[in-house]
Amino acid sequence: MTNRSKWVKSVLISIFVVAVLVAVLFCTYSQFAFSKTTKAQNSKNNKLVLFVPNTLETVVEKIADQFEKEKNCKIEMNVAGTHVLVTQLKSGASCDIFFSADKRYIDEIKEKRYINSYLTFAKTTLAIVSSSKKVKSFEDISKKGIKLCIADPVSPIGMWTQKFLSKVKNESPTLYKKISQNVISQEFQITDVIQKVKAMQADAGVVYLTDAKNSKLGIVPIPDKYNVQVYHYVGVLKTSEKNKLAKEFIEFLSSKKVKAILKSAGYE
Repeated sequence: MTNRSKWVKSVLISIFVVAVLVAVLFCTYSQFAFSKTTKAQNSKNNKLVLFVPNTLETVVEKIADQFEKEKNCKIEMNVAGTHVLVTQLKSGASCDIFFSADKRYIDEIKEKRYINSYLTFAKTTLAIVSSSKKVKSFEDISKKGIKLCIADPVSPIGMWTQKFLSKVKNESPTLYKKISQNVISQEFQITDVIQKVKAMQADAGVVYLTDAKNSKLGIVPIPDKYNVQVYHYVGVLKTSEKNKLAKEFIEFLSSKKVKAILKSAGYE
């Protein structure tokens, strides 16, 4: 064999080796890319986006943690006032499950065909939170000079507060007048009411009993004849691409585990 033939043979062998290495690397990369894409796709298919009102954040987070463990999925929570969440939904925000602290808003998104139906998720009542020694009983919020903070009726807690005040007005117009005269502000949402009382800008505020228990403030019960039964709701979005997983989450809300979580948080 001539030197030229040896050289050609050597070049051909080198080209063959390089081709084999390139093929191996390509296959390895393709498998890695496919695996990565598949995992990303599975992760996307196993993620639920929940719209959750401020007042339900803590309890829904506990429920979500439990559901994630059982279903090996991911849950993302978008937390705000119910009225804010509705606005976001109308603006095109992605959502699989919608929680509402107010029947007005869950009815609205049902009428606009965002959901087909909904169910009652939890129940509670109202209570007075206080940062002042002057407020130890319900009647104290009617005393002259007491600063009372409530929420604006646009928010769920504000709407429920108005129902409570309407019952006071029907039962005792004089008491209602005194309480009304002590209202110094109507806040945008329940967290604002609690913060105002904590900052001692108000002596007392009207909130959900469940939030009162988590507020680390003094709690003053509202008499049954004035108090109201508060309902929170939940529904699956028609546009959800994870309809099966979303329905499994709704079914999970009726489980004994969730009922125990709700009870420990003070819900009925």
